[in-house]
Amino acid sequence: LLDSVYGLLTPFLLLLLLLLLQGAYGIKVELRVLDTLVAKKLPKVSTHLAKLETNSTAVTPSWLSSLFTTTLPAEVTARIFDCLLLEGSKVLQRVGLALLKHYETSICAASHPAQLRKVLDSRAARLYDAESLLGTAFKGVGAMPTAVIAGVRSAAAAAVDAQMEEQRRRLELIVCRTH
Repeated sequence: LLDSVYGLLTPFLLLLLLLLLQGAYGIKVELRVLDTLVAKKLPKVSTHLAKLETNSTAVTPSWLSSLFTTTLPAEVTARIFDCLLLEGSKVLQRVGLALLKHYETSICAASHPAQLRKVLDSRAARLYDAESLLGTAFKGVGAMPTAVIAGVRSAAAAAVDAQMEEQRRRLELIVCRTH
């Protein structure tokens, strides 16, 4: 009986997993954009993350998906929302870069990705200086022309598309094997 229940549930669970993965498409793209921008704009951070065998996507996953609401104090998040409404979605990338730049010393001192994530989460939760953060976001990370961001986003979308297609193909193989 358990085998027949498992046999019925497996395709359903795989389909549910596939739907959840596709629902996160935009966040996956934006995280890849952030990772690309970190490599270009924050080479020390990027190099250290590579030494830890990780990337910005692994240490900042909730930043963009929650629009920083679970990362930063409410007052700072409200200011980010103001900028987001005025400037558009690249503000999210700017703020992500600004946070990483703001904590560059702590990032480069971390010896493990889990430690790094805890340090970033803890420090960001106590960051009440919106002026400083947004100053870094708009002046400290350099130019970010919309056309350049669009190109990076397009390349990131293509990479996510390829990754999702590979995941879909693997799930189909698993489903075919279970039937």
